[in-house]
Amino acid sequence: MRTNSLRNRPAFTLFELLVACFVLGTGVLALASTSVAVARLTGDAARAGVAVERGQARMEAMRAGPCVPASGTTSMGGITEWWGAALADEGQALSDSVQYPEGARHDLRTDVLSSSAWCP
Repeated sequence: MRTNSLRNRPAFTLFELLVACFVLGTGVLALASTSVAVARLTGDAARAGVAVERGQARMEAMRAGPCVPASGTTSMGGITEWWGAALADEGQALSDSVQYPEGARHDLRTDVLSSSAWCP
């Protein structure tokens, strides 16, 4: 009688187990591909943040410095920056550009900051 009770017990069929494994595998692959995209976007955001911080710091330094024409270029950590300060009516025209790689193909993106400063 014991053999008979084992056969009548509810269980999963081999086909049901294969379908479950397929669904689980598809979900894991989708999750893995999404995590790669998220990692890439996080890296892009970090580079953009560093580039903008550098540009902002340069603009603040030029505003705090003497009122003289100046320009320069620097490159560090894959970020290239060039800036300039020119005399204008009643002050200085300040500009700073930062260029950094972005995306999977490492396309170059350029952000430009412009401002003016009053000269005493």
